[in-house]
Amino acid sequence: MARIPEPFCLPKIKGPNTVRIVVFGESAAQGDPQPAFGLSRMLQAMLELRYPGTRFEVINAAMVAINSNVILPIARDCTALNADIWVIYMGNNEVVGPFGAGTVFGQQTPPLPLIRADLALKSTRVGQLMDAIVRRLHKSPMNESQWGGMEMFLNQQVPADDPRMNAVYDHFMRNLSDIISAGRHSGSGIVVSTVPVNLTDCAPFASKHRRGLSEADKMKWESLYHGGVTVQSSGQVPEAAKAFGEAAQIDDGYAELRFRQALCASGLGDNAEAQKQFVAARDLDTLRFRCDSRLNDLIRKAVSDNNDPQVVLADAEQSFATDGLLGGGAFYEHVHLKFYGNYRLALTLAPKVESLLPQTVSTKVPASRPWPSEDDCARRLAWSNWEKEQADAEMYSRLKDPPFAGRLYNENELYAYKSEIEQLMPSTEGAGIQAAEHVCQQALALAPDDPIVREQLAVLQQSSGDLTDASSNAQRAVDLLPSASEDWSQLGTILGEEHRYDDAAAAFRHAFQLNPESVWALKNLAQSLSDSGQTNEAMIEYRHAVTVNPKFGPAWLGLGQMYEKMGNQSEAQDCYQKALSNRVKNGAELAALARFCQSRGWYEAAATNFEDAVELSPGDATLCVEAGQNFAAINRHADAEKLFSDAVQWAPNLMEAHYLYGMELGRDGNAAGAADQFREAVRLMPNLPEARLNLGIALENERKYSDALAQFQKVLDQDPSNAIALTHAQTLRQKLSLVKPH
Repeated sequence: MARIPEPFCLPKIKGPNTVRIVVFGESAAQGDPQPAFGLSRMLQAMLELRYPGTRFEVINAAMVAINSNVILPIARDCTALNADIWVIYMGNNEVVGPFGAGTVFGQQTPPLPLIRADLALKSTRVGQLMDAIVRRLHKSPMNESQWGGMEMFLNQQVPADDPRMNAVYDHFMRNLSDIISAGRHSGSGIVVSTVPVNLTDCAPFASKHRRGLSEADKMKWESLYHGGVTVQSSGQVPEAAKAFGEAAQIDDGYAELRFRQALCASGLGDNAEAQKQFVAARDLDTLRFRCDSRLNDLIRKAVSDNNDPQVVLADAEQSFATDGLLGGGAFYEHVHLKFYGNYRLALTLAPKVESLLPQTVSTKVPASRPWPSEDDCARRLAWSNWEKEQADAEMYSRLKDPPFAGRLYNENELYAYKSEIEQLMPSTEGAGIQAAEHVCQQALALAPDDPIVREQLAVLQQSSGDLTDASSNAQRAVDLLPSASEDWSQLGTILGEEHRYDDAAAAFRHAFQLNPESVWALKNLAQSLSDSGQTNEAMIEYRHAVTVNPKFGPAWLGLGQMYEKMGNQSEAQDCYQKALSNRVKNGAELAALARFCQSRGWYEAAATNFEDAVELSPGDATLCVEAGQNFAAINRHADAEKLFSDAVQWAPNLMEAHYLYGMELGRDGNAAGAADQFREAVRLMPNLPEARLNLGIALENERKYSDALAQFQKVLDQDPSNAIALTHAQTLRQKLSLVKPH
């Protein structure tokens, strides 16, 4: 279940006029969901722009789903890098990460010496062999042996007063102290940051009552709490605050109660009380995915205990609180930072980093010079609306799943993301992609050897159909960053679209060698082999993919199609059933599965996949049209009409959407609405006889006989043999001949 870190490439020996910085931490430090715009990249952009004559190597050594127990051995490895500065930004995963009190990764809070011995043993080949043997003898169920995101932790609630929390805090403090010591012994200056989290726009994930609460008190508490919820929902804030306050006198340890109290205090203008309650709600959250107050206090203590001028504190939590950034303006959800949030975090850390720079560098710039602006960093990193839409779509998808799905007000967040995605949809088409490409070209003018911007540009060029330049930039990206598995996969995809199947297969093979968990690379390798006519080799790789991950639906689908081509229908059907029961939570793959089901006439299964694909791809008008057509085929006309309505809203120039929306409105008896849609379809495609024909019928139903006749006549001008237009035209001429003038 271990995640893969961000790839990087740098000289073993630091070059002259170079400052090397290493960033340690978890997913928030890594920059999830878009490490290209995370803390490491933002710091690099700021320092490069402020010190243009100096080379900065900022290494992203952070990873998803780890904590201080794992960061310590990573840091010890990094002592060989001869870095000038270490930046430590950690604390969100101390409970849920490896060896924490709420972890799903092995033992919970064993003694620290045992943790370190276990990790040390697994770093040896003998230890890895022993671990592999144990796992083979005691094979875990699939849902316990593969990464499943935050949903894996739903049954791992840890109250604030859980005795195991003492071990969590003790381990964190000792690990942090040892990380600082390792850095100082290697000659690096250390910047340690406190960890801000989303307090105001992230309700607790789970709550528990205090220990020993009697049934009578619990019933009284629930009566007061639910009464407060009722009046709060109707806008009666003082009454809600009173009810919640009385409930808190019985049990103030329920995290969601404290969050509601915070909202009431905020609504009444008592910001100090609101802040106090928001902090309490975070600290009492029993699904502990956020750095709490005590962990941040331990970070401050670790720095002060060192009493070393080369170990400095960046109090990002305090800085964010002072600037009112502990909400959705800076955070995507609970801890992961938006572009602006990463900018503000880097801006908080940058002066501390600057204080530790070698004097030969720091004296080049007067301290009074302002740091680069957010726009400056956006230009350097090629941040665009296209990238923003990608991040929003990813977060929209995540928020639909547990534990987010069960949070208070999660639906409001989903609605906000969906609305923003709809507004950003033009950035994913035509002129929007061209604008994003221009932003990348500008960034490359500043940093021609930036592999991440090369990768971004290759994706955009592929989207716009410029495969020659896309493959060139993708190749340049892997030349600059040869250990990047995803970049090799991207190169393979582009080469496949160019029909260079052998080259594509080689790229996918290399991607899998770099990341042996990448079933996508195996699936794409199999597809490339199939496209080049290497059927047996393709079958081998499809089977390899489902061996690595038996729940990987796209590989089962590909394998089934291979069996079907070979005439093995029973094996094919078995694979198709496994594909349908092991669907990937990915909009594009769900849409592909839906199209496959539709091609087989499995319209109900297609509808299920289309529905989920649309939910994961808000704003995709073409997908809405496909899904709507499928729904109409199984008489789900209300759903079809809604999808066609969304499609014309998101893509006003999509003729097919107007035409199909008109058909559904006409079916509902809304002749005027249907006429409007058919009229727009005719405007967009004047030579489409079906649109004119249906416009004529809609106008006829509105009793606008002359206008209807004109449309039927235009159809007949194009095709004099059109029987439907001819019949309607003759009927209307008879009706019009019977109309007497006044």
